[in-house]
Amino acid sequence: MINLRYHIISIVAVFLALGIGLALGSTFVDSILVNELEDQVDKFEADRQEAITQKDVALAAKDAALAAKELAVEAKNEIQRGAAAQVERHQTELAGERDAAKTQRDALIEQSEIDVAAHNSLLNTIEMMMPRARLGGTSWILLAPTGIDSALAWKIRDLLTRSDGEYLGTLWIEPTMNFDNPETLDALNRLYGNDQDEMDAADLTISGIVTTLLVQDSLTNSDMETTPMLISELRDIGLLRFDRYLSTRALESISNSANRVLVINDPGHLDLHEGFFVPLLQQISQTAEAGIAALAEVAIEGRSRGLIVNRVRNDSLLAQSLSTFDDVASFEGRLSLLLGLARLPAVGHYGDLYTSEGRFSQ
Repeated sequence: MINLRYHIISIVAVFLALGIGLALGSTFVDSILVNELEDQVDKFEADRQEAITQKDVALAAKDAALAAKELAVEAKNEIQRGAAAQVERHQTELAGERDAAKTQRDALIEQSEIDVAAHNSLLNTIEMMMPRARLGGTSWILLAPTGIDSALAWKIRDLLTRSDGEYLGTLWIEPTMNFDNPETLDALNRLYGNDQDEMDAADLTISGIVTTLLVQDSLTNSDMETTPMLISELRDIGLLRFDRYLSTRALESISNSANRVLVINDPGHLDLHEGFFVPLLQQISQTAEAGIAALAEVAIEGRSRGLIVNRVRNDSLLAQSLSTFDDVASFEGRLSLLLGLARLPAVGHYGDLYTSEGRFSQ
C-alpha cells in the first residue's frame, strides 16, 4: 500500500517536471518567436525604406514634370507673345501697304476719270460735229420697242437731228402689238370695221403703217391708199405711242412724209421683232425701193449678239433691201451708223460680227 508521503512526493515531482518543462519550452519558443518577429520587423523596415525611396523618386519625377510643364507653358507663352508681336507688325505693315495702295488706286482712278472725261468730251465734240450735212435731203422716222435702252435711242435720235435731215419723231411700239393676242385682234377688227382673221389683221396693220409713213414716191410697188389717221388710231387703242420731242412734225402731219425708216431693236424683244418689225421690213422691201430702211441692233449684256440683225442678213431679199448695224453703243458704232445711213440707198451691213462687211463701208 502506497502511503500518503509517496503521493505527495509524486505530485510534487509532477509539478516540478511540469514547471521545468514549461520553463525550458518557454525559453526555446520565445527565442524562435523573437527571431521571427525580428525578421519581420527588418523586412517591414526594408519595405518602408523602399516605399520611402519610391515616394521620393515619384515626388522628384513629379517636381521635374511640373518644372518641365512650367517651362513648356512659359515657352508657349513666349512663342504666343512673339507670334502676336509678329502679327501686329505684319498688320501694321499691311495697313500701311493698303493705305499706300488705296492712295495710288485713288490717284489712278482720279487720273483715269480725268482722262475719260477728256476723251468723252473730245468724242462728244467730234460726234456733235461729224453729223453736219451728212443726211441732207432725207426725212426720218424712228421705230423702236418700248423698253429698249432709251438713253442709246436718244443718242441715235440726236445723231439724226444734227445731221441736216428732217427728224419726224419716234414711234414706240408697245408689247400689245401682238397679232396672236385676241384682245389686240378684237381691237383691230373694230378699227377696220369687219371680221378679219389673224393674218388679215396683221397684214392690214403693217401695210397700213408702211403706206402711211413713207412718201408716195418711195412706194413704187404699192397700190394701197394712204390712211392718214391710222397711226393716231393705233395709238388710241394702245398699240404704239408717238414721241415728237425734237421732231419737226406733229403726229397728225407725219403721214407720207418719211423717205427713210430706221428700226432699233434688241434681243430682249425677239417676239416683237419676229411678229412685227421683220414683217414691217419685209413689207417695205416689197413695196418700196431698196435702201429706204435700216435696222440697228442694241446689245444687251448677257445675251447673244446678232439675233436681231442676222434675221435680216440671213434673208436674201431683206439683205439686199436694207442696211443693218450690229453695234451702235460705241462711238465707232455710231460713226459707222451715220456713215452707213448717209450711203443709203446703197445697202450695206456694218459692225464687228462675222456676218457684217466690216465696221465701215469698203
